[in-house]
Amino acid sequence: MKKLLSLGLTALLAVSLAACSSNAGTGAGESANEPAAGEAAQSPATAEAADSTAAGGVVEIPMLMRNAGNDASTAVQEFLVENFNKKFDGQYKIVVEWLPGVAEDIRAKLKMLNASSDLPAIVSDLGAEPAFADLLFKNNRLVDLKPYFDTDPEWQRVAIPESVTYNTIDGKMYSAPYASSDYIGIFYNKEQFQAAGVEAFPETWDDFWAACDKLKAAGYTPLSLHTTETGWCPMLLATSSFAGSDEGTSFIRAMYPTEYNQPAVLEMLEIVKRLFEYSTPDAVGGNYALAANNFCSEKTAMIPNGPWMIASLSDPQFASDGFEDKVGYAMYPGGTMISNLGDSYNEGVSVDQPEEVQQGAIEVLKFKASEEYIRFQGVQQGMFCTAVPLTEEDMAGFTPVMKEYAALVGDIQRTIPSYQGKWDPLTQNEVIPTELIPFIGGTITAEELADKMSEAAQKYEADSQNG
Repeated sequence: MKKLLSLGLTALLAVSLAACSSNAGTGAGESANEPAAGEAAQSPATAEAADSTAAGGVVEIPMLMRNAGNDASTAVQEFLVENFNKKFDGQYKIVVEWLPGVAEDIRAKLKMLNASSDLPAIVSDLGAEPAFADLLFKNNRLVDLKPYFDTDPEWQRVAIPESVTYNTIDGKMYSAPYASSDYIGIFYNKEQFQAAGVEAFPETWDDFWAACDKLKAAGYTPLSLHTTETGWCPMLLATSSFAGSDEGTSFIRAMYPTEYNQPAVLEMLEIVKRLFEYSTPDAVGGNYALAANNFCSEKTAMIPNGPWMIASLSDPQFASDGFEDKVGYAMYPGGTMISNLGDSYNEGVSVDQPEEVQQGAIEVLKFKASEEYIRFQGVQQGMFCTAVPLTEEDMAGFTPVMKEYAALVGDIQRTIPSYQGKWDPLTQNEVIPTELIPFIGGTITAEELADKMSEAAQKYEADSQNG
């Protein structure tokens, strides 16, 4: 999809979002316990929680949240817990189990809890792993939110229409629609760019490689990268190249592709390999946290990532005083940014919890659709909602990098969705983290890596069809 926006900052925050929407097919790649029709399975822990709820009069809403450390997600989650609990004092209370570690850890725990029919009240991260979402939908593991959405005018007002369409499958809505969207680009160290003689962030791939060469020649390591966790940083930058051709755009918009050995993908993989020529020695085998720390400690000049990372640039735990003033935010070469624009799953409510807990969880989702929450999330994470324009007071709270990010969104030439929301879990979680290493090392070719990705995708498709 090509998305043209040519608006100033204030107009940007009221602009209508547009997106292509396509419902993903259901599939099953993992085992799941399916409760009897009309019956929600309860584990001993859930039953114990229900007893304590009845005794105390306050309905506790168990949730899993990741302590994200060096990004704004934790601040937004803490805002949710504090303000929801204050609003519903004496009626509902969010009770959080905070998980350290990487994003994959919380997804792994959700799968484990699903297998034991003990999911928390709200099931998160569905957009990052749509195959797991499909499994939950197929096995009726989540509450149908549509009756609640259809009778709540405020929730309907703020929801992205394309996200409503995407998350409505066969007349049911197991995943809440998004009210706002962010746009993923690349952070860069302006001071290092200037010292290397690079006056502005490059707009073409040829200029990008030339800038990397200049940075390297000036003694700077150009890129923060890693290979674990689906190869997030390098894959963001490399897959942005899909926007440069009709074939590439069509490929990245397809759900669960099964054939990767094609020209646009091979070209993308060669970009991945070349990127690592400009990264740190610990990038191969390293994780995202290491890559982020390398950028914040000024060991590297660039890191592909989303606006949620902005908060870490001024956090003394991760960056030195004044570091944020050195940082700029840019689109990928070709004027591309990555955004799902509602073309993704979001969060659902588990059937494993007692009915009163389910009702409380639905109130949490409604709170996330409130102006109070949307505005805070917009300032902290750069997730903008057309129905809730930020005020001048909100924008006054923007950091310099957030202002630069917001202005960029008004000049986007085109957007493409994230690969994480489109590719099957075997390709993402098994092939990419393991096979990137020999590919970067030159022991397998792009064609061989693409074939391995295809084999994993086809295996996932076959397993899904066999139930």
